[in-house]
Amino acid sequence: MTALLPYLLLDAILLIGCVVFLAPRLSFWHPATTYLLFHAYSFSFRAWQLFDGASPMYADNTAFDVIRPEEFQRAMLLADVALVVFVGAAYFAHRRFEAAAQEPIRRRLINRAAVLVVAGLCLPVGFFVFLTSKAGAVAANALTETNYYTVMGMWPIGCLGLLIYLRGFRWYLLLPTALYLALVAVQGYHRFMLVLPLVFLASYYLQARRRRWPGLPILLGALLVFMVLPRLKAIGQAVQAGDLNEAAQLVGDSFRSTKGLEGSSSEQFLDQFAGALTMADDYGKVYYGSTYLAIVTLPVPRSLWPAKPGLGDHTIEISTARRQYDREGRIVTYIGESYLNFRYLGIVLVPALLGFFLTRWCLRATSGPLLRFDGYLYTVFAMAYIQLFRDGLLSIFVFTVVHNMPMLFAWILHALPGFARRVVDPPPAHPLAQEDLTLGPPPGFAPGGPPPR
Repeated sequence: MTALLPYLLLDAILLIGCVVFLAPRLSFWHPATTYLLFHAYSFSFRAWQLFDGASPMYADNTAFDVIRPEEFQRAMLLADVALVVFVGAAYFAHRRFEAAAQEPIRRRLINRAAVLVVAGLCLPVGFFVFLTSKAGAVAANALTETNYYTVMGMWPIGCLGLLIYLRGFRWYLLLPTALYLALVAVQGYHRFMLVLPLVFLASYYLQARRRRWPGLPILLGALLVFMVLPRLKAIGQAVQAGDLNEAAQLVGDSFRSTKGLEGSSSEQFLDQFAGALTMADDYGKVYYGSTYLAIVTLPVPRSLWPAKPGLGDHTIEISTARRQYDREGRIVTYIGESYLNFRYLGIVLVPALLGFFLTRWCLRATSGPLLRFDGYLYTVFAMAYIQLFRDGLLSIFVFTVVHNMPMLFAWILHALPGFARRVVDPPPAHPLAQEDLTLGPPPGFAPGGPPPR
């Protein structure tokens, strides 16, 4: 698709420029880092594939409308606008934060009793639900027919993440964590249940060691996961069927071949975004933010309200017989969602708000000592940024508040007046900004003298 060449070159220049521009301020858990990776994989890499001769979505099915070159061109331009706006807003947040870096920050200490109570109640319940569900020993009743029961099976990793953030990487926490993630990896669905906890653990590890970027061991581990990930569902399904030879073959294929990857169709995010823009224009409706209101009805079980508004109703509405996004489970990305709600204004407004406020939260939460509830809360949300950018704004709540209810319970307890002790931490620009002075002065520190090196 040679028509994409000018847009591909423009995108490459903007992407490289944004990386260089923000590089001194980025970190593994920074929202702009996730956004740059999201843009590079979803738009830049896919545009290169199309330019190199890859088939656009629906090209192999004459019953559907193939994504046209002019649709790709508009999608790339809008994705680049969103990229520049997000990065610019993140930079503005940095400048605002740095201007106030001499002011101390009030933060909430993690209440150890609250963590132990939440984990003590949720961990055994969560493991019971997870294991009995895997064994098929769940009796049908009003509770088990709701998504609340399904979500309870995710409680163990939420509890273990909370305990690890409080206690560190202790063997008695790592052992059940590894067991749970191993079982999740071969379940045959929901790959995010493996990937997101790994992102959380990597972020905590780096923050605890005051490092901004992972070293070679973590990068090698991430590479292995990335190579296996496209076939992980098929591997899990083979394991569930008892065909271990097929599972081993699929694992080997992950390192030997790129043919047959699941991502060949389901992860063509640029194609899906480009098609959604045209579908939104053809449908004609401007949602003016109403797609976000589904969060209000989200807590109501669908078994009690079968016709309740869904998170993806807008995708159902814009779908057509020749582009059946609703039946195929397609996504429109958060940029497409912004276009549905506010048209071209949304392409600027939503990335600007996200870039500024997510970066501001990141800096405030992670510039101080480790054992602060605000830092834990941010790290949980940060692991789901990729889902936010891919699936839309409401997914940040689904993949954190809904799927990690132990975090929600701890959040509620820490929000109660007088429950969580508030402390005044040194200003972010202070040499001891990341030292927990509530535990006493750091080793080698003499009052009135220079800080320890």
